[in-house]
Amino acid sequence: MNHKTKLIRYLFYFSLFFLFLIYLLPGELIKFQKNNELNALKEFYGAINHFFYFFYLTIVCLVSYIDKFFFIKASIFLLILSILIEFLHLYVPNREFSLFDIMANASGFGLGFFIITLTKKYIKKWYE
Repeated sequence: MNHKTKLIRYLFYFSLFFLFLIYLLPGELIKFQKNNELNALKEFYGAINHFFYFFYLTIVCLVSYIDKFFFIKASIFLLILSILIEFLHLYVPNREFSLFDIMANASGFGLGFFIITLTKKYIKKWYE
């Protein structure tokens, strides 16, 4: 394993740790007022954050595990994680389960997977 692979894998593991830390902390990091307009914005911005974080996580993971065998396993792991992380909100105090967030997580995964699948041969050349 070369130094590029190690660096990207460390980035993936750190990002995974950060995901669990942020997504499973009780409560919210940013407080919103009890205003209907702000609550709608909160839901929208939350979904955008979910989308971009899973997009980023998918790209980093699949680039670090570009080998075909691990690529498939990593893809399945990320898809399950994108759904499971939201179901874990049912058991974390002051967190809410949202189907909209599951769709955003899965969409971020899907776009990242699509982009990496299209550019896979160029990524393999980069590792050489």
